Amino acid sequence: MSTAKRGEVPTLFESPSHCCGCGACAAACPKGAITMSESKNGFVLPVINGELCIGCGACTRVCGLNRGIGSNSVGPFFAAAGRDDVSESASGGVFGAIAREHISSGGVAYGAAYEREGNTLRVRHRRAASVDELRPLLNSKYVQSDAGSCFADIKEDLCEGRRVLFCGTPCQVAGLRGFLRRDYEGLTTIDLICHGVPSARMFADCVEGYGKQFGSPVVDFRFRCKREGWGHSLLLLLLEDGREVTIPAAKSPYYDMFLNLKTLRDSCYRCPYAGGFRAGDLTIGDFWGVDVNRPDVLKDSEKFNQVKGVSCLLVNNDRGREFIESSNALDLYPVEFDDIAKGNDQLRHPSDLPNDRGLYIDAFTKGGWKSICKLYLRRERGLKFHSKRILKVFLPASFISFAKSFRSR
Repeated sequence: MSTAKRGEVPTLFESPSHCCGCGACAAACPKGAITMSESKNGFVLPVINGELCIGCGACTRVCGLNRGIGSNSVGPFFAAAGRDDVSESASGGVFGAIAREHISSGGVAYGAAYEREGNTLRVRHRRAASVDELRPLLNSKYVQSDAGSCFADIKEDLCEGRRVLFCGTPCQVAGLRGFLRRDYEGLTTIDLICHGVPSARMFADCVEGYGKQFGSPVVDFRFRCKREGWGHSLLLLLLEDGREVTIPAAKSPYYDMFLNLKTLRDSCYRCPYAGGFRAGDLTIGDFWGVDVNRPDVLKDSEKFNQVKGVSCLLVNNDRGREFIESSNALDLYPVEFDDIAKGNDQLRHPSDLPNDRGLYIDAFTKGGWKSICKLYLRRERGLKFHSKRILKVFLPASFISFAKSFRSR
């Protein structure tokens, strides 16, 4: 947090790991002196134009991450699933279900959507005032969204008396709450159990690369296609020429590097919201491990099953409780926080920083998408990878287990 006196240009963060890139500071600046600028490694950071800055301190006052905006989740906690069609949602369709209900009753919703930019895609938060406008906001998008650019629109909606539902990562929710500076009765916020985010530029370069590979630009990029059921990490690409391409996560460098934590933002590895401390009124995510930790949930297979997907829902405060109690959009089954956390590492601790993460980020910084792909293929799909697969096939599991334990001594 900056200690600058009034009239001085503040320092917004001590290091990149102290900035989540939510854009609240830029949105709050009365002089437009702050630009969210891509750094060399592709992640956005706020940059202050000293000639325009008047040193008012508005930027530091709204920083949700460094102010620690949020509270400990009080419950109750649920397994959850939408009562309508959940095929276009990543898991149980909680956000889609309550957002449709919210919009149908006169409210508006904000969430992340793809926007075409040349031959690639960017992800930005946008407003949905109709059910048709809501559709692009559904499904998981494993990339940092530009959320701060809509904060002023959300404030305008609230000031005009509209009820607003906002869904984003915990740091984006904290950024919005910091930007608003006060509590609005008409606002309900939902934060996600967040793994972390790669940069928008890396994603855009990946999408453009797939377009070149398949001979047609990618117009939609669905990380959590459920054609083979929930839990199968299947990537679905929709191409401009009408073709559809499916790729298993393990065969997509972008997807696989994301799942293995190689390409996340610096701040993700020290996230204060990777636990019971939450920024939103509600928290949603996948109920991973429900079949092991709470198999009783799945007894009512019409409501909860592992083909359609099962979500988890954390009710974090009184506003969240009132919102859920007034809703008729969800099927709910009471569980405990620990039942959910056992299958969600990011409810127990931030993503672990891989020892070789720097190699991947440096490769992208120096040579772009082609360079990081070459590194990935060499390290993750090279001789070492195939040797391990061969050993697993031909050697007894007991021998492999013994070898691992011997090596760790």
